Amino acid sequence: MVRRPAAGSSPVSCLVCGALLALLGVVGCGGSSPAATIEKARRLRESGRPVEAAALLADLVQRSPGEFKARYELALTWHAARKEENALAEAAGAIEINPASPDARLLRADVLVALGRDDEALPELRQVVATDPSRPGVHRRIGQIHSRAGRLDQMLNQLEKELTVNPRDADTLTDIGIHFYQTGRLDEASERLERAVSLQPKLARARQYLGEVRLRQKRYGEGLELQKSALADDPGNAQLVVNHATALDSYGDPRDAETVLKAALDRGLHDPRIYVQLGKHDREWLRFDDAVAMLKRALEIAPANAEAHFYLARTYDTQGRDDEALREFEEAGRLAPFDPYAHYYVGMILASRGKTEEAIARFRRSIQLRADNPKPHYALARALQKIGRKEEAERELAVHAELLKKQHETRHEGVATAD
Repeated sequence: MVRRPAAGSSPVSCLVCGALLALLGVVGCGGSSPAATIEKARRLRESGRPVEAAALLADLVQRSPGEFKARYELALTWHAARKEENALAEAAGAIEINPASPDARLLRADVLVALGRDDEALPELRQVVATDPSRPGVHRRIGQIHSRAGRLDQMLNQLEKELTVNPRDADTLTDIGIHFYQTGRLDEASERLERAVSLQPKLARARQYLGEVRLRQKRYGEGLELQKSALADDPGNAQLVVNHATALDSYGDPRDAETVLKAALDRGLHDPRIYVQLGKHDREWLRFDDAVAMLKRALEIAPANAEAHFYLARTYDTQGRDDEALREFEEAGRLAPFDPYAHYYVGMILASRGKTEEAIARFRRSIQLRADNPKPHYALARALQKIGRKEEAERELAVHAELLKKQHETRHEGVATAD
């Protein structure tokens, strides 16, 4: 007797169904329950396969358009895949189904931030706070938006609120510590960053900035060790590489600075900031050809890097290559018009060529941008003497002497010079 397959489940149809669904990552003929599909999609997303997860969820949303959880999970998955416009549409769909959901509004805010639409994200975050005032992470997000907009008092206020909600949040403590560090409140910065490190010892960012604080406090050994340990946990942080190398040049062994920079290049971290720092390092060690090569490499990667143009100009200037130096100083000044130092060095080259009036204009511009640097005051005085303006020259020499005195009194505390 021939056995007939059950109605609606022929072997051929099941094979075809299985093959088609396998393309979407769905297992089994006839699909699966919404909860099982959502769970499978979540596992795919968490294992780094968000596009496959989105295919599963898109099929589920098509079959059940009014299912909030499916729309929300699809929005979350598109966000993980960095398909932000898709994520925004699905988040809007989830909010339409459940306008009171703080999860959906928080996700929509995160997507809007990823799209650079901070002003639209703020109302969503405020609504989440109104609905769920004790929800962790919301005040910190609001604080970050205020930070990007330069509203630092409001940023600090939101970060402190976040700590009220979640006093053991090491990331928020780090954010507050960085703010205090950047505004010169070193003791407060130290206290917040120490707490962050004690709560989350592997948080490299907290140790990075605690290291910066220690250097400013003249606790150089501690600062260098903190930077070193942070770099071990965050080897791809190019700015940390540069900061640590700079600190080693100033407070440690310059040979270690070179080792740190070259090790970063060996790891494949070809960031222009690292090449610039190597160029500066080579210049200090009088390896001028090596310095030029490093700085040119930085400019191949980032042609608009003003710092690379500036130090290339300094190197050419040291080599007596005035025309090339002048060209690079001018380019550095064009790219960074509020940097006083390019104007100073252009003025020095012009003065050496007898173009005194043009040089005076450059020295004045340098002083206008950074009045506490003694060098352009002295150069301006010399130029004024050349054209017989002795009283003005005497005034500039007096300012120069006073600034030098202050500079000696505050040595190692960040007084700017053109060196």
